[in-house]
Amino acid sequence: MDKVNWIKFIEVFERSHADLVESYFKANGIETQMVQEAYYEYQIGGAAFGRIEILVPNNQIKKAGRLYAQSGWDFDTTEIKE
Repeated sequence: MDKVNWIKFIEVFERSHADLVESYFKANGIETQMVQEAYYEYQIGGAAFGRIEILVPNNQIKKAGRLYAQSGWDFDTTEIKE
């Protein structure tokens, strides 16, 4: 059996977007893990959340890509052009 490696599929800004993607993938048989780090902004004086990474197993990355493309969503922050 091949070893499962978790690969970053996308990063999103909003938790609700991450939850949608996770639910959609799980409904279609794709395992997911989400990783989010919090950071502190001193000028604002409050905690702000960082981007959320959605990870999928290496053996499901192609299926995840097809499903995400079919969904029509564009939540991926890694595609932002400055």
